[in-house]
Amino acid sequence: MALKKQPQTITITPGERITAREYAALPDEPGWKTELHQGVVVKMPLIRDLRHEWIASNLNAALNAFVMPRRLGRVSGGQGGYDATITGDSDDEIRGPDVAFLSAERLPAAQAAIARGDYAPAPDLVAEVVSASQSRKDVAERAERWLAAGTRLVWNIWPTSQTVDVWTPDTPMYTLGPQEALDGLDVLPGFALPLVDLFA
Repeated sequence: MALKKQPQTITITPGERITAREYAALPDEPGWKTELHQGVVVKMPLIRDLRHEWIASNLNAALNAFVMPRRLGRVSGGQGGYDATITGDSDDEIRGPDVAFLSAERLPAAQAAIARGDYAPAPDLVAEVVSASQSRKDVAERAERWLAAGTRLVWNIWPTSQTVDVWTPDTPMYTLGPQEALDGLDVLPGFALPLVDLFA
């Protein structure tokens, strides 16, 4: 039996600048993940290296197991979009981190933004699993943007070296080695996840 060919969804002219609300109204495009970078839609194909998803899934599960029983907030995965626009930006910036935590204190503001048709503000915690195509400079720029947008803790996760770069607004970036553990610091006090479990 021949498979029906699915129609392609043409979302927008490449390079055309749009607002966050226009971006939110775009139809789904199967097989692609997108972000809004300086007002321009950036398309990314589905990930071939499943280690990326396994790591994100391990972290998502550990965070949910810690957050949900304590009613500390909400954890989201790679399909959740957040507003990473910084004061002074001329264009909107919408990012979809691999894993994010939004504290109970910030939930009302997030829900209000969503209710009026906007994206939730930057979450308290962002974790991004670094892809092979990303440079250290690109990854650092993403972390710095999240912090400037109001995120309090960023974990950049490097699958090959099994290390994690930790970014906070008040301390220089530092790297955790394979025998160390993620620490929720003041964002999620008491949360810890050994890297051997993250990369299991």
